[in-house]
Parts: sequence; C-alpha cells; structure tokens
Amino acid sequence: MRAALLVVLLAVPAPATEMIYGFNFPVWWHDAYASPAAVAAHAGMAEMGAGWVAIVPTVYTKDCRDPELLANDGTASEDSLRFAIRAAKARGLKVMLKPHADSRDGNPRALMNPTDPDRWFFLYRGHMLRYARLAAVEKCEMFAVGTELALLTLPGHGAQWRSLIKEIRAVYSGPLTYAANWHSAEYVSFWKDLDYIGVDGYYPVIGGADVAALTANWRPWVAMLAALSKFNGRPVIFTEVGLAAQKGANLRPWEWYETRELDVDVQAAYMESFVRAFSGEPWFRGFLYWAWEADQKRTGPKDRSMSIQGKPAEQVLRRAFKPAPPPRPEGNWRARMEALSLRLAGVRWP
Repeated sequence: MRAALLVVLLAVPAPATEMIYGFNFPVWWHDAYASPAAVAAHAGMAEMGAGWVAIVPTVYTKDCRDPELLANDGTASEDSLRFAIRAAKARGLKVMLKPHADSRDGNPRALMNPTDPDRWFFLYRGHMLRYARLAAVEKCEMFAVGTELALLTLPGHGAQWRSLIKEIRAVYSGPLTYAANWHSAEYVSFWKDLDYIGVDGYYPVIGGADVAALTANWRPWVAMLAALSKFNGRPVIFTEVGLAAQKGANLRPWEWYETRELDVDVQAAYMESFVRAFSGEPWFRGFLYWAWEADQKRTGPKDRSMSIQGKPAEQVLRRAFKPAPPPRPEGNWRARMEALSLRLAGVRWP
C-alpha cells in the first residue's frame, strides 16, 4: 500500500517551472560558430552563471518584399551549428536553436511582407524543418519556430503556422516557442500550439537610470503579459531582452546602432528594473539577453553596444542568473505529499 502510494504520487508530472536564464549568441558568417572566439564565448557565458544559450542561424531575402528566402555565406553551416551546440553542452549550457529570417536591405524582419507569401512560407518550411531535425539529432532543449515576423504572424497566416508547427513536432519532440515582437505578441494566433509564449521584450520604459521609477513603469507591460499568459494558458519567456549602453536607450530599447552618448548606468538600471518587475510572477520563466559578444574588442566600460560584458549590467545579470534555493518540503502541497509518501515507504527525507 505504501509503495503503491509512493508510485502514484511520484508519477504525477510536476509543472514546467524551470527558469531559463542565458544569452542569445548570434553570428553572421558561415563558419563563425566553429571559431576559437566562439568556443571562448561559451566558456564566458557559463562563467557568468548562464544556464542557456540561443544559437541563431540566419537565412535571407533580398528585401522585405522578396519571397526568395535563401541561405548565403552569412548563414551558419550545419557543421558549424553542430560544433556550436556541442561546445555549449560541453560547458553545461542548454541550447535553444533560434533561426532568424532577415532582409539584406537592413530593414527589420518585422516588416517582411513578401509579394508571394505562399512561396515564402514554402521556403521557410524547408529551412525550419531542416533546423528542427538538427535540433532533434543534437538534443537541443528548445526550438524557436520563428523570430519577429510581425506581419507574417497576423491571424490571416495562422493556418500556415499551425501546419508548420505540426510538422516540426513530427521531427522534434522538445518544447517549442516563437519569439514575437514586443509590440505585436498579442496578435500571434498560435500560442496554444506552442509550449511557451516567447517575447523579444524591447519595451520602452520611462525612468532614465532611476531603478525605482523604471520598475514602477514596467507595471503596464507586466499586466499585459500576465493577461496574455492567462488567456493562452502558457508561461512567458523573454526570448530576447537588452539595452544599448547609451543615454535615453530606455525609451527606444530596440535600437542597436551606436549613435548616442555612452551611458552604462541606464543599461544597468533598465536590466535591474526588468528583473525586479518580473521576478516572482508565476507565469514568468526567465530571459535570454541580447546578446553575448564574441569579439572582445566590442566589450568593456566604454562600449556603447548592447553587450553587458565589462559594464555594470554584467553584475545585474550575474545576480539574476543565480538560482534560488529549492523549496523545503513543507513549502508546497506536492512536496509535502512526496515527503509524506517517502516517510510511509520508510525513506527519510534529507
């Protein structure tokens, strides 16, 4: 009887509560993931306390109206992706494979609106199934079915996404997400077909470098994401979040180019307020910072980019990545019942 009770209680699957903390690690050359700098980058992320890395291969169109979505010399080769995944895992990092589709004319992918969407989706499907198979073979812990394709994820394209997601699940059994633009996550119609709501969270927040003011001004965004999570029954991860170390960047966090005055304090304050605003929310499952910089020449206290390396924001992320202690058995119903079942079976709780 006691043994049967133990088996029943422990067989009930626990909710997915793992916190996902880490970095996006993009490259834009076919063999860059196999370089010594990339290998060193995995070591640097692990030393920071990150548990996850998003590896980002990119395919391209000529411009936002072009339906011909193709790999080129800037697309990471499959061999380099395998190398990167294995190098990350060797450092204890879990891997999200997070393919991007970009326009070579420099316009944001959110504006992709091809003249022949059926042709675009046909080519996109081929790329994504190839990456999903690679993720399955290399045992990646998560796969992103797309990133920031705002116009192509409006409800009119929902059937195409649901069909693609079904095909991806046939070749990849791990959890799936989609990385939505911060300004259009509520318009994505297929969240319930995925395991996580993913948001690239470049939210404008008033407050400059004042952590308290910034934290208070995150509240409308927190409420909006709480409602999105509740409506769809899915937890939220920030597939990207970040800020350039530049004055006023908190009002335009999506801007990556370096045109304004250096301000490392606003970068640190924005990230500190972000962590404070979302930590403890039951639907929040963590974030992947954009981005880890492999080129050490582009890091340090005088660098204005989104890199946090060598800046005050680095310490903010180190604290955020530190795991919380596990709950004591009496802290929740499931743990109390598991502890009871172990005692009934004659096993002492640690």
